[in-house]
Amino acid sequence: MSPLFADLRGLPPALFVVGSADILLDDTLFLAARWASCGNATDLEIYPEAPHGFNALPTAMAMAANRRIETFLAAHCGVDAPGPAT
Repeated sequence: MSPLFADLRGLPPALFVVGSADILLDDTLFLAARWASCGNATDLEIYPEAPHGFNALPTAMAMAANRRIETFLAAHCGVDAPGPAT
């Protein structure tokens, strides 16, 4: 079983976040392309030189990625976006 081969028609908007050094980069690119090709709203964010799980690291790039994720979720869940990071 793999989501890469699933029926993806009629699914909600999705944000795909991946680093260019992530071992799952190719899978993420393929799934984002399939998501879009099935008519679903798709956002893809690729962070340069970021490894798998980079958004859990204490870096400025991780903070930017997490802020993007929070903003995306707020926009698509009908809630206010979180305030500025401190």
